[in-house]
Amino acid sequence: MKRHLFPLCLVLLLLLAGCQSREVNNTTSVLGLGVDWEDNQIETSVQMTKPVPPEQAGQETPFVTISTRGATLSEAARQIFLSIPRQTIWAHSSTLFLGEKLVQRDLGLIMDLLARNIEVRKSSLVFITRDFSTQEIMQSQTPLEPYSCLGIRDLLQAQEKQLGIFVPVKLGEFIYRLSTPGIDPLVPQVTLEKQGNKMTPTLKGTAAFRGQKMVGSLNEDETRGYRWMQAGTIEGGMFIIPSPIDPQKKVTLELIRSRSKTKATVVDQKIKMQIEIRAEGNFYEQNSTGAVLTPENIKIMEELASREISRQCNASIAQAQSLGSDIFGWGRQVEAAFPKTWMQVASRWNEVFSEVEADVQVKFSIRRTYLTDSSFVFR
Repeated sequence: MKRHLFPLCLVLLLLLAGCQSREVNNTTSVLGLGVDWEDNQIETSVQMTKPVPPEQAGQETPFVTISTRGATLSEAARQIFLSIPRQTIWAHSSTLFLGEKLVQRDLGLIMDLLARNIEVRKSSLVFITRDFSTQEIMQSQTPLEPYSCLGIRDLLQAQEKQLGIFVPVKLGEFIYRLSTPGIDPLVPQVTLEKQGNKMTPTLKGTAAFRGQKMVGSLNEDETRGYRWMQAGTIEGGMFIIPSPIDPQKKVTLELIRSRSKTKATVVDQKIKMQIEIRAEGNFYEQNSTGAVLTPENIKIMEELASREISRQCNASIAQAQSLGSDIFGWGRQVEAAFPKTWMQVASRWNEVFSEVEADVQVKFSIRRTYLTDSSFVFR
């Protein structure tokens, strides 16, 4: 009996799969979703692939962006099907753009559907559009990548190793931070800047949230400070310090890895945060001549690097506290370590957070100097 049961189950699975099949020629892949606020309505923009004949390849954009509006997000999204004659496949959608007007108004207008709908991938990277609508961002073109939604996604991922400024945020993490007391989201912002005769997508600052709204932004320096304080290990990036032999000149250091630990303490009913960062990197460049790479100068550069990292962290903390946005999750740390204290301050945590003292201790070590351990000399 068991020998006959397996083939029967296999046939049933094949039949069920066949019921869910779609004709490829009647589908289109969704690459990105944008949600904005225009004329007191929810505006939804979707970027989709379009078939381009071989003879027209390179002559026109391989995607189409369609925008529709409605009283709710679901109504706006369903309106799209009045404009396209194909079924949509959401498996390739990897970016979610939220308009600046919308997030400054109220995220409560859209978050229920984003959390509930199975078509919206929780692994999608979230961006906040800055100075431009989601439609304008999605209709733009990125260098080297034919699909702007994928290009902006790759731009964020590439800078993490090369520059080390922005921390990618997935929709699942964004939802968690919005729905969890004691932690707020910080999301990369994307705008358009003119390069040549085209407007090109560019990352510019990060959006800080408090409750259901965006309350302000962090610049690149403050955002880098936020990245230094991320729990666990971070890798990749560069930063600049003054030269140890001439403060007017600069030295570039490359981060290998960094690890941060944050500990909450309560002294005399005052909450304090102790932040310890241990980082190591490589000497990458000096924009001057002179013997920089001596044992004495290396120690000086390690101290200068530690001070610069500490400065960036403190700048990030100051900006977040001025906005009352606990992007670091200090509230969660207080709750875990001192639950009784948390019960007393939870209802007014945003106010308390702005007064929390932070002690940042950094130790940076230089490990390598690449192809040479001496400075370049002109003969």
